[in-house]
Amino acid sequence: MNETLLWLLYLVSALIAFLAVQKLGWRIVPSIFAGTAVSVVGWAFLYALAAEENRPEFWRLDLSLNASFALVFAGAGAALAFALKSRDPHN
Repeated sequence: MNETLLWLLYLVSALIAFLAVQKLGWRIVPSIFAGTAVSVVGWAFLYALAAEENRPEFWRLDLSLNASFALVFAGAGAALAFALKSRDPHN
């Protein structure tokens, strides 16, 4: 296992937040929380599956650090969706 999976989880959190705003019409804050929750659950699942000796150093970091990264990515996804939606004259 390497840290690429973790970065993919962050991108998934951004995608979830983006789609929640763009397609479902959610507000920014709930979409950020939804994206972050998906990433945190994914991190916990992957952390539980890997044996301690097989976990890279990056995986051993606190959940709070990984949740912070997920919040940043989800916030960026939600903000991008909001900006694109605000530019559309039909919304």
